[in-house]
Amino acid sequence: MLQIRLVPFDRGYLEKSWTWLNDPEVKALTLTPNFTRQDQERFFASLPTRSDYRVWGLESLNAERIGAVGLKHIDQDHAELWCYIGERSFWGQGVIGEILKLAEVEARKLGIASLYIVAAVSNERSLAAFHKRGFEYDDRQPRDDVRRLTKRLDR
Repeated sequence: MLQIRLVPFDRGYLEKSWTWLNDPEVKALTLTPNFTRQDQERFFASLPTRSDYRVWGLESLNAERIGAVGLKHIDQDHAELWCYIGERSFWGQGVIGEILKLAEVEARKLGIASLYIVAAVSNERSLAAFHKRGFEYDDRQPRDDVRRLTKRLDR
């Protein structure tokens, strides 16, 4: 299995994210809205002051930038987990299990008791992967074209 690590989300990841999140397939799978370079810069500049958002780059052990993972809408007990592998050569390699382990460690450090994901109904691989790793379907569906899954974290 491919090993990965979380690293700081720096300008290099910001630039890669521009490419990754403007790929039509990645954009659809991640439910990414249209955004401009200025939107991206505002987002990046806001990160150091935000308590409701954390983001990391995903790096292979040979230091290749492959994607990003984050927690958003962080409150006292819950956060929304999001992640994507932008480098297609890493798709289908079982990376999601490693991403979840790493993200859950970071969530516990923040005192988060449960994580949830929101994924497109069409993103069957991700929905199945999260469900396989302990996320349960949630009745709170924000829209008909998405599903929400939740997982309580062990303390």
